Amino acid sequence: MSASPEPPRPRGSKRDLIVDEASRIFYARGLRAVGVDALVDEIGVAKMTLYKHFRTKDELIVACLYRVDERYREWIEGRLAGIPPAERVLGIFDALRDWFSSPDFRGCAFVNATVELADLGHPARAVVLEHKRRTRDWVTELVVVCGVDDPGFVARQIVQLMEGAISTALVEDDPAAADIARATAAQVIAAAHNDRKAS
Repeated sequence: MSASPEPPRPRGSKRDLIVDEASRIFYARGLRAVGVDALVDEIGVAKMTLYKHFRTKDELIVACLYRVDERYREWIEGRLAGIPPAERVLGIFDALRDWFSSPDFRGCAFVNATVELADLGHPARAVVLEHKRRTRDWVTELVVVCGVDDPGFVARQIVQLMEGAISTALVEDDPAAADIARATAAQVIAAAHNDRKAS
C-alpha cells in the first residue's frame, strides 16, 4: 500500500544504506526526477559502490519498493498491536490519519511508482502488484475477526477506502480524508453484519 510512514532505518551494510536512503529520496522527489549522479552525491557513496550492488537504476527501484513494503508493514502492524482484534480494521484509518498529518507525506509509493513507470513490463510492476495482494490478504485476515460473511469482498471494500483516503489526503492536503474513510468502513462492516443476521 502504501508508502514511507517512518524514516528509513539503516541496517548496517552499504547495500542497506543505499536502499534506505534511495527509498527516502525517491519517495520525496520521484523515481524519474532523481538520477544516479544525484543519488550517489546525496547518499554519500561512490557510483562504483552503487553499481556493485545494483546493475541498473531499475534494480535499485525494485529493491526500494520491497523495502518500503517492509517498513510499511512493520509500521502499520505496530500501530495496531495494542488494539482489540475486532477494532483493528478501523484502527487502520486512525494510523493513516497520523501519517497524512506528517510533513513528509507524499501519497502511496506504489501508486506513485505505477504512474511514473508507465511501462507494464517494468520489473517494479510485479512488486507493486505483490504489495497490493499482500495488503488485501492482510486486511482480509483482520476482517475475518469481525465475523462478517464474505470477508474477502468486505476486505476489498476496505482496501479501496484506504487507497481512496490516501489519494484524497494527498490531492487535497486534508488528513480528514482518513476520518471520512473510517466512518464509511464502519458502515461497510455494520452492513455486512446486518446482511449476516438477515440471512
